[in-house]
Amino acid sequence: MSRTGRLRERSQTIHRRRARSGVVAVAGVVLFVGVRILAAPMVTPFPEYVADEGALYVAAIRLDEWVEDALYADEDLAWSFPAGTALRLALTPDRHLVVRPPNPDWQGLETIALTVCNPAGACATATASFRVENTPDAPVIEWIPDQVTSEGTAFAPLDLGPYGWDPDGDDVVWEARGGPVLTAAVVDGVLHVQAPGGWSGREDVRLELRDPSGRRATRSVGCVVSAEELPVVITALGVEGIVIECGDVKVLIDALVRDALPLTSSERERLQRAAPPYDGVTLALTTHPHYDHFDAGYAAQFLTHASSAVFVSVGETVDALRRERGWSAIADRVLEIAFSPGTRTELDLAGVRVTAFHLEHTGPGGLPNLAYLVDVGGVRILHLGDATETWPAADLIAWFGWPSLGIDVLLGSLRWVAASPDTSLLARAVAPRYVIPIHFGGLCPPSQMSYTLGDATLTLLCAKGASWIVPPRTRGGGSP
Repeated sequence: MSRTGRLRERSQTIHRRRARSGVVAVAGVVLFVGVRILAAPMVTPFPEYVADEGALYVAAIRLDEWVEDALYADEDLAWSFPAGTALRLALTPDRHLVVRPPNPDWQGLETIALTVCNPAGACATATASFRVENTPDAPVIEWIPDQVTSEGTAFAPLDLGPYGWDPDGDDVVWEARGGPVLTAAVVDGVLHVQAPGGWSGREDVRLELRDPSGRRATRSVGCVVSAEELPVVITALGVEGIVIECGDVKVLIDALVRDALPLTSSERERLQRAAPPYDGVTLALTTHPHYDHFDAGYAAQFLTHASSAVFVSVGETVDALRRERGWSAIADRVLEIAFSPGTRTELDLAGVRVTAFHLEHTGPGGLPNLAYLVDVGGVRILHLGDATETWPAADLIAWFGWPSLGIDVLLGSLRWVAASPDTSLLARAVAPRYVIPIHFGGLCPPSQMSYTLGDATLTLLCAKGASWIVPPRTRGGGSP
């Protein structure tokens, strides 16, 4: 039967039922005898909608198929539903009800009242139930930093517990497989890797995490044996967040950020709690107080847990930290540097030589920004933060003398590194051996961009957790 026929039949049925209330049907014409009849829409009962946990949609319902009104077309009817439901509901202009879970892990049953009204003000309500059923999840292995040791020194045992788990709470089993050179095994959740004597290089160890149902996750962890006695390792965390490691020294720069770094919630929590791989931090340096370089509450929590870490930054950053709960417990490990453009501050903290160069933030306003030169393991690493690139190279050389300092690695924002063809600011004012672009907004900068690096070598650390061992010097350098 056509839709017109169904509406006509429905209308005649309603008219017959209402005849005793003052409504008379004569030759298909409705006559109202002194009484105004408000016929509500009729809603067919909804079924229960079922989806698996993790589904993008629980349901997508074309509401026109579930309602009839004797006098009004579907497009004249108005649908509504209550606010504050656990499930996320949205109604499209063509009356499709889209139901989504609040998050990929949500599961349960929710019954929601759906109300439809016609222009005459007559309404009907029906309930619809939406069930999201638990689906066993595969185990999860998160990013594991490269494991680095020097030639002739064993790899430190690595507790894999912080890096892998089962979302369903089931017990899991780790397995490890080495490559042609390295041997690897997991004993009681601890990874043990061995390299043959006299070998140096890099090889991946393959890890597998398996739950009782046979679901599994795999990930590789890079294992590096360096010919250097104490290799200097730089690891990128995203934006301008950097970790520098050498032996027992671990330095964070612009890493105490709550949301801007591309970390998962568990990785973010580990950083906040100073848990592996963020344990044993010696120094935490912040270049300036912008949200993508620093978060006061997050930094306060980190310093509370990292009981031996020293924090260094400009006054504005420290002032924000001072207002956080727990300030009194960390105050003696916080160093404020009074900003004075064009000057430097030399520090010797926890056995690490740091020089803070006072160079304003890019853009208008001349906001304070510190560029840090970290001297560790015989390697000099300069992190520019958001330093402005508007100063002439001659001024930077006169103020800071960077070319004479034998800087090994420069970490600079893309605007510093990818200068215009007629500008050689980086090459002349810094003259590093290696250049690593940072703060490039997500996509990895292509190696074929117009870089003006002078004699420097471009090194790209684009993936979260990408690590790189700084090659030893092949030439001498001055002292800062």
